[in-house]
Amino acid sequence: MTPAFAALAALLIVAQLVLPWRYAFLPLIIAGCHLGNGEVLGDLTISRFLIMIGLLRAYFAKRLPFTWNHPIDRAFVIFSVIAVLSAAGHRSDISNPWITRIGLVWNIMGAYLYARSYLPNLESFIRYAYALPLILVPLAFGMASEKTTRINAYFLLGASQPYAAEREGKIRAQGPFRHPILAGCAGATTFPFVFLLWRSRRKLLALVGGGACLMIVVACASSGPLAAVAVTVAAAALWRFRAKLYMLRWAALVFGAAYWVVSGRGPWYLMASLDLVGGSTGWHRAKLFDQGWVYLGEWWLYGTDYTRHWMASGVSWSPDHVDVTNYYLHLGVYGGLGLTVMICVILWRCFKALGVRMRQLRAEGSEQDLVLWCVGTALSAHAISFVSISYFDQMYVLFYLVVGAVPGLVVADAKPPAIEPNNAPAT
Repeated sequence: MTPAFAALAALLIVAQLVLPWRYAFLPLIIAGCHLGNGEVLGDLTISRFLIMIGLLRAYFAKRLPFTWNHPIDRAFVIFSVIAVLSAAGHRSDISNPWITRIGLVWNIMGAYLYARSYLPNLESFIRYAYALPLILVPLAFGMASEKTTRINAYFLLGASQPYAAEREGKIRAQGPFRHPILAGCAGATTFPFVFLLWRSRRKLLALVGGGACLMIVVACASSGPLAAVAVTVAAAALWRFRAKLYMLRWAALVFGAAYWVVSGRGPWYLMASLDLVGGSTGWHRAKLFDQGWVYLGEWWLYGTDYTRHWMASGVSWSPDHVDVTNYYLHLGVYGGLGLTVMICVILWRCFKALGVRMRQLRAEGSEQDLVLWCVGTALSAHAISFVSISYFDQMYVLFYLVVGAVPGLVVADAKPPAIEPNNAPAT
C-alpha cells in the first residue's frame, strides 16, 4: 500500500461517515474509479470497506430500504443464496470456496444495497448521473498520459501494473483497473449520462464529461468499449422513436435467426468479425460461448474448478482454466447455471420496470422518462460489455450501483428530477 493510496483511502472512509446524505454516494464511486482493487485489510478492498461503512451508516439511520416483495430485491437474495451454496461443490486446496463466494456476495449484494440506500429516488440518481462523468476526468487524463508515456501513474494509487500493456504495437492504458477493457467499460457505460448533463443545459460540463468518457475508451484500445459507445450513440438517436422500440427488438431477433440459418453459426459469432482497433480476440469470445454450452454438464449445478480443456489456450495465472472473458459464463463457472440465469433475470427485471414506468410517464405527458432511457442505455452497454470481459475488479461497483438505483427510479411517487432546461444561460 503506497502512502498516496493510504491517504486517499483514509479520506474516503472519513467522507463516507461525514458527508451529507445527498452526497454520501461519492466516496464509493471515487474509489471505484481511482483506486486499485487490492486488499487493504484481510480480504477487504477499499470498495468493500466503503460498502460496509456505508451500509452500517444507512442501517443506523434507518435508510436501508429492502423488501422480499420487490422483484429485484428478491432476485438479488436468490442470487446470493445460490452463490454461497455453490461453494459446497468446489475444492479448498487453492482457496476457501466459502470465503471467496461470500466475498462475491459482499461485492454484488453490498453495492446493490448501497445504491438502494444512497440513490433512493430520481433526484438522488440525477446527482449521481451528473457527478460520474466529471469524476472520470482525472482518470481520462491519467490514461492519456499512460498511453503516451507507458507509465501508469495510478500505480501510486494501487493499480496492479506500473506500465501500460501493448498488443500488436498499440499501447493499452488501464489506469487503476486490472485490464484495459475494464477501464474502457468505465468510460463507455458512463457515456449515456452525458446526455442528461446536456439536456440540463450544462453543456460545458457535458462536453468535458463526454470528452473524458471517449478519451478513456480510446486510451484502452479495445473493441468492446467502442461497441458499447456505439450502442449509446444509437440509443440517443432512437430516443425520439422510443415508443416503437418493439420494432427494433423484432428486427434484431429476425436478423439473428437469419444469420444463424445462412452462416450455420450462432449470432454471437458476429463478435469474430468485430475488430475496431486491431488485434481483437472476438473469435475466442465466440468460441468460448460455444464451448460453455458444449461442457454445460460440467458446470450447470455449482460451477467447476477446471476449464482448461475448453479451449486450445489457457491463462498464465492458473493451469486449470482458460480465459473466461464472458461475465455471464464466468458467473456460471463460479456458481453454476443458476447464477447465469439470475444475472439475466436481474437485467430483465430492470428493463421491464424501466419500460413500464416510461410508458406511464409518456401517458402523463412528462419528458422525465429521459432519465430512465439513459439508465436503460447504460444497462444495455453493461450487458453488451459482459460478453467481452468479466467484471473481476472494482468495475462491479459502477454496474450494481445503477441496478440498485432502478427500484427508486420506477416508483410512481418519486420526486421528479430537475432536468428541464434552467433559466441560466447555457455555458
